[in-house]
Amino acid sequence: MFTFPLDCRALFEERRRQFAAWGIPRRLIQTVESRINDVWFEGPGGWCREWAREAEIACARRNWLLAAHLYGAACFPVANTPLRREAMRMQTECFLRAAADFPCSFDRLAQPGLGVVHLYQPHGAGAWPLVCVSGGVDTGKMALHRMALALALLGRFRVLAMDMPGTGESARSLRPDAENDYRAWLDHFAGEGRRALLGISFGGHWAAKLALMGEVDAAVNLGGPLIGASELEADHAADLPNGMTGIVAHALGLPAMPSRQEVVARLQAFSLRRQGCLERAGGSPLLVVNGEADPYVPAEETETFRSRPRTEVWRFAGLGHCAAERLPRIAPGMIAWLRLRLHGAHAGNRLGYGLATRFLPRLCLPAASGKG
Repeated sequence: MFTFPLDCRALFEERRRQFAAWGIPRRLIQTVESRINDVWFEGPGGWCREWAREAEIACARRNWLLAAHLYGAACFPVANTPLRREAMRMQTECFLRAAADFPCSFDRLAQPGLGVVHLYQPHGAGAWPLVCVSGGVDTGKMALHRMALALALLGRFRVLAMDMPGTGESARSLRPDAENDYRAWLDHFAGEGRRALLGISFGGHWAAKLALMGEVDAAVNLGGPLIGASELEADHAADLPNGMTGIVAHALGLPAMPSRQEVVARLQAFSLRRQGCLERAGGSPLLVVNGEADPYVPAEETETFRSRPRTEVWRFAGLGHCAAERLPRIAPGMIAWLRLRLHGAHAGNRLGYGLATRFLPRLCLPAASGKG
């Protein structure tokens, strides 16, 4: 595995909110940030070492869930060094210790050739629809714990939290046909029941793809790229901010940083337009959500979906990638949208959807040209 240029100050600037959303106290984030001066150095002042110090304190206090999230921060954004791989192992160990106190049923399940998933279920008997939730190239299933709980407890879904191929405990690298992994997990756990995929960041790419192919009953694409709504510009693809090109290269299983030409070629292989998905008729209900100011996913990629039947687009004015700045206000609307599609459009679900969407941040108006 390899490292790549990544500024710790810029990384904190972008990800403080994300770490807090996992459940790490903001004051603790500030404390760790004040001690870190290098992302890859593994001694004092190094990213992994300083986060792991706080995780060890949380372990000593038997605060297992906080320890798990601190170890998750320690191996962020990729587990590409020995210390980071040990942090990921400890993240799993602490998370499983914390699971005894989760407010719903929880199981950790393995499938040969695919990896490990976490299954959350409401207590009690019920034929709950299945919602698979998956993050992107730097966000594994344990970082999605709060979202999984909200889906299980508020949505009344069985929730399958999984790592996107190329990340976490997935047994496979990221590839253009990785929807097969999602299909395999959904088939295994949903059977003949209703199913949906909520994909976050690059995970949203697979949610959109399975919806376009009509293979789920509903899908939510939160900040996922089409990669190819328009031809990728080499400068944009090769110089994504905050080390994202290197993070994606790790997910792809590359042994070193790729050239600009290789970056563009590999990303264009994921293009849903080139694969013919955008020209398909039919498909499943799809909710597309993102911020207007996303530095990774061009606005026209979100706008492309506006003309598609059975699709809603929520593009929020002034917000960034995955509209993360206001996600606590947006997530209830996404869950209510899924309830309508998976539990049925009865009066209670319609009322819940109306209330949840009333609190959404300001939406952008549709762009007449499909851009902007």
